Amino acid sequence: MGEDQRCSDVTGAAVTLADALQEENPGVVDVSGAYLHLSDDEFRSRIKTAYQRLLRCDLCPRHCGARRLSGATGYCGAALRPRVFVSNLHRGEEPPVSGTRGSGTVFLSGCNLNCCYCQNYPLSQLHHGTEMSTASLASALIDLQARGAHNINVVTPSHQVPQILAAVFLARRLGLHVPLVYNTSSYDELSTLKLLDGVVDIYLADLRYTDEATAAEFSGVSNYVDTAEKALVEMHRQVGDIQTDAAGRYVPRGLIVRYLILPRHAAMAADVFAFVAQHLSRDTAVSIMTQYFPAYRAVDPALGIARKVTEHEFDRVMLAWSHSGLRRGWVQDMSEEGGA
Repeated sequence: MGEDQRCSDVTGAAVTLADALQEENPGVVDVSGAYLHLSDDEFRSRIKTAYQRLLRCDLCPRHCGARRLSGATGYCGAALRPRVFVSNLHRGEEPPVSGTRGSGTVFLSGCNLNCCYCQNYPLSQLHHGTEMSTASLASALIDLQARGAHNINVVTPSHQVPQILAAVFLARRLGLHVPLVYNTSSYDELSTLKLLDGVVDIYLADLRYTDEATAAEFSGVSNYVDTAEKALVEMHRQVGDIQTDAAGRYVPRGLIVRYLILPRHAAMAADVFAFVAQHLSRDTAVSIMTQYFPAYRAVDPALGIARKVTEHEFDRVMLAWSHSGLRRGWVQDMSEEGGA
């Protein structure tokens, strides 16, 4: 979510994000990251296993087989060393993530999807960013914590899990202690996610489609729905639902499912919400996002999504929400222009 966008609890009136942080967001409990409880031996073992997967890369469901340890790049555009576009404090995420001080967000370059509407295409598809050592990435994490970040939020991380694990391990030795957020499209390999059990505190995960043909057309992958649904079940098994303490503050551990409304495809919302309610939990927080605008290749009228979301589409999604049985989440308000 952008810093100037509007959001609200799905059960309340829409307010500006700044107001939400000051008035509605009860704050986030300051707790230590789960990774602090992992022994050095176990941490090293997971890092070793993750890097071995780069011999013929099968980190993600594409199983492209790139020899990344030798410097070859995979479908995602990543080789051996981590590539970072930018790291900074971000106050536009969901309340349990941004809190009142901001999330320490690390935008990683490359992606294992090829979404025609990607708003971050300069880094995801064009691979803009700076290659760095894991030690330098660890230092960046420490810097974000020193600036007051509630957490470390790695964006588009699926193809750089070995590097993330190594950087967090090194940063832990330097004093890193804030929770870790895994901000993903959910096109994740189950065996890779299991390496993150007890490391990640919050999964901030998309469920973009419930129709494989639409996923293939818009994101260039034929098995997104099946893969993402299985991944979400594993994420939920690891961290459960976001909770609050006795003072109403968010406890930074749990799964948040994001659903981005696409023009002409609002009907998918009912199936997204049904999956969450039936296969995860009625208390799983869902974030309904209206921020879509035609970016990258989506400006092509032939794709049928070369416009913003309409009020009618938004209302259809909210009606589906009201019938879903879900109880928790947030929604971005619609602007007067019909966008986010």
